Amino acid sequence: MDFIVSGDFIRVILAVTGVAMLVFTVMSLARRMMNETFCLAWSVLSLALILAGILVHPTHWTENISIWGLVIIFIIFFGLLYAGFFVSTEISKLARQNQELAIQVSLLNEENMRLLKRVSQMADVDVRDI
Repeated sequence: MDFIVSGDFIRVILAVTGVAMLVFTVMSLARRMMNETFCLAWSVLSLALILAGILVHPTHWTENISIWGLVIIFIIFFGLLYAGFFVSTEISKLARQNQELAIQVSLLNEENMRLLKRVSQMADVDVRDI
């Protein structure tokens, strides 16, 4: 109980959370689940959490927050982190699909123009008249 009251518990949780976030960020970049911009932002946030775990020394926090209040704060904090990470991966996935769709549309437009030129050559008609 003295470990929790001293504030070292909060420091350990912050540092471990930062390291875990950094690992998940690198893994999601390697698996192409998240694009580079989001990975950079999450890496900076995880490094900030690691630094906060190292540098911040909370003292007398038990005078203001009970242990159950701290548990609720941690649950909300981890829920927000998970939701943000989930939204980042989904936005990255949609951006990748949008880029693939744009490439496919471009290829279809190019093929359409080639076919129109071929038809116009065969019928001796201007492409703009079709």
